[in-house]
Amino acid sequence: MPLYQIWYNDADQPLVVNTPYRLRDIEIAGEIIRNEHRQNRQSADPAGLTVRELLRVNGLRNVRYTLDESEPVELR
Repeated sequence: MPLYQIWYNDADQPLVVNTPYRLRDIEIAGEIIRNEHRQNRQSADPAGLTVRELLRVNGLRNVRYTLDESEPVELR
């Protein structure tokens, strides 16, 4: 089971997400939005907004994550 640690908006502590499958970048953005209880203005559907647009619309910045013990990946 993949373990994600997600940092955003310069938070000191990461959002920790443990899923039964690997997440796509758009799903990682959706996890942040759910955690923040935001009413995202657009669907987290890849056919809708891009990851960059979804982050911008929801005021999320400096988003990066690690998968298990991997190097950090930055969402742009």
